[in-house]
Amino acid sequence: MTTMTIAKAINEGLRASLTNNPKSLLMGEDIGPLGGVYRVTDGLIREFGADRVVDTPLAESGIVGTAIGLALRGYRPICEIQFDGFVFPGFNQITTQLAKMHSRSGGKLTVP
Repeated sequence: MTTMTIAKAINEGLRASLTNNPKSLLMGEDIGPLGGVYRVTDGLIREFGADRVVDTPLAESGIVGTAIGLALRGYRPICEIQFDGFVFPGFNQITTQLAKMHSRSGGKLTVP
């Protein structure tokens, strides 16, 4: 059994996802060279590049909305929202956009 901090465990989980699935990508605020506020993404941009570890603007709604679009195209986006107090604009994308995609598309959402 290996003992590690939760930040290290999350980092290892993200690394495994990025390694095992070329369609996985990580996006969020200050996650690139800075490695995230709590350094959870430390080293990932060096290992996987800026195309797969994407620093985003401070726009939680944009991060989640972009992730929804990427997922609809077959990618496996992983969103990092820095602080829980800012998760609500992102959650709005889930409740007002994603939750209605099936009915809006007549069930014809396809991934190429």
